[in-house]
Amino acid sequence: MVAERRRQRGPLRAAKRALLKGARRVAMFVALHTVPYLYLAYMWLVERTSRVEELGYRPDLVRANAGRGVYALWHDEVFFVAWSFGKYEGDTLASPGDSGEVITRILKLRGFRIFRGGSTAGRRKRSSREVVEAMVEHMRSTPGVVYGITTDGSRGPIYRMKPGVVMLAAGAEAPLFVEKTWCRRYVRLGTWDRTLIPLPFNHIVHVYAGPLHPPRDVWQPERFEAFRREVEGRLCRISAYARRRAEGKPPPEDWLALFPEEHRAAMASEEEPELMGPLEKVVVDSRPEVEARPA
Repeated sequence: MVAERRRQRGPLRAAKRALLKGARRVAMFVALHTVPYLYLAYMWLVERTSRVEELGYRPDLVRANAGRGVYALWHDEVFFVAWSFGKYEGDTLASPGDSGEVITRILKLRGFRIFRGGSTAGRRKRSSREVVEAMVEHMRSTPGVVYGITTDGSRGPIYRMKPGVVMLAAGAEAPLFVEKTWCRRYVRLGTWDRTLIPLPFNHIVHVYAGPLHPPRDVWQPERFEAFRREVEGRLCRISAYARRRAEGKPPPEDWLALFPEEHRAAMASEEEPELMGPLEKVVVDSRPEVEARPA
């Protein structure tokens, strides 16, 4: 009797899996052919009804004056990225998976060049390193490459800079910049990164700061970590500055508390940060063996 029931359940389970797989494919097809265009239409409306400021070294200025560069930004502004920076024909990284497919379609429609991969833990960590190495090779061999990297993605923790962006800039001997976008009117999603969704009739501020040049001995673990913290601190400071400029008031304490404690005092200061420094040639010592690289 038990064996008979198992034989009956087997085909039912197979049919259920096939239906679910088919439904997923249909949903993915619909998403790929609707979501990107809805996004572009919405962001067109937002920009056309808003006052937009750009301060500092924009990607086109970096490409013209330095030849290449790497921008570090937080994952909470991922909704802005495709629209705001597509006009600069940048290069970026999209995570694998279904959502990555939709994001990749949006980015390609806006003129980005895409590397697929992500900075996750466990068995995928090796592939992430391979993606960084491929991006370094692409930058070193192709003129005019400007990357934008969400440094706390793709799973967080929020506002904590991972080492990948420093590895990328140092490996490619490229100047590193930080960027933050904020707006006066927005909705924040309940995701881990609290994604910022701009509303129409807005004041939008894009702040760029840099360059930060990797030191020649950046591959020494202590120097690498010191430089990573310097870049993280600069990104934290311009994050507060962008929010203060867009909203016209000091950033709230509960938001500042999300950032590393060592950077909060500087973020709370109303002193305007230096945005544009001299562009210099980046020279980095040879990279050590894999086991000696920063994790």
